[in-house]
Amino acid sequence: MPTGPAAHFTVARRTSAGPVLMTRLKGLKSGWTGKVWVWLPPQYNDPQYARTGFPVVILHTGGNGSGYNYWSNPKVLPAQEDDVRLAGAGKAHPFIMVMPALQPSSHQDTECSDIPGHPKMGTWMGEDVPAFIRANFRTLKSRDGWGTAGASSGAFCAVKLAAEHPGDFKAVVSWGGYFQPDTDLHWSAKGRRANSPDLMLERTRPDLRLLLIAGGSPQSRDEVHRMNALVKLLQPPTVATTYIQPNGEHFTKDLKKLVPMILEFLSANMRGPTNG
Repeated sequence: MPTGPAAHFTVARRTSAGPVLMTRLKGLKSGWTGKVWVWLPPQYNDPQYARTGFPVVILHTGGNGSGYNYWSNPKVLPAQEDDVRLAGAGKAHPFIMVMPALQPSSHQDTECSDIPGHPKMGTWMGEDVPAFIRANFRTLKSRDGWGTAGASSGAFCAVKLAAEHPGDFKAVVSWGGYFQPDTDLHWSAKGRRANSPDLMLERTRPDLRLLLIAGGSPQSRDEVHRMNALVKLLQPPTVATTYIQPNGEHFTKDLKKLVPMILEFLSANMRGPTNG
């Protein structure tokens, strides 16, 4: 059950799958304040599920994610509508979807890391956001009920945060991702190594289930190379499934087609709603 204190949410967007809520979270550990969008599946407010905990998937946006997360906009990515449809067909869990801001500003991409002199985005995204969700919603205690997915720079963050917190997450999806820091924000050589998801996974071998997706168009060949290079580093109990999207490119129109696959993968590797 929620531990509180309860946050104040506004309705950011009304959809055919129910409202997308939004709040501003000041992280207790990071001290940084950013937007978080949340969608609750229809079952969440059904009296029959009043004592049920729901699985959580944290969805990381790509691009300029300072005040926007395109997973929260069904016109861009119909994740909520797809989840309702797939859950009704028994192909996916009804997820609590959490969609946090990605970076402090449009000119400051900290790649979900705690970089000296910058907001502690690694702490905000990896610790404050999950704690906030547990405080406000009925979730599952076990990491088996927690997953994360991201696109592009959000894929970097999804893999990195799960590698840093393997006790909190079970399943991870990367679409068009990269696996080493790609910004020039005061990274030391030591800091760059410490914040490279590929090296983290190689070193710690966490018990994670990964779905790595790359585009199959000639323009996306670098995605395939990065994906294959990561797979070569992985050892049990880390398990990776790869998929090359035929003719896929690095656009949300291509990601849109893969949302059902992503939700089905997360569902196959995470625990579903559980009675308390």
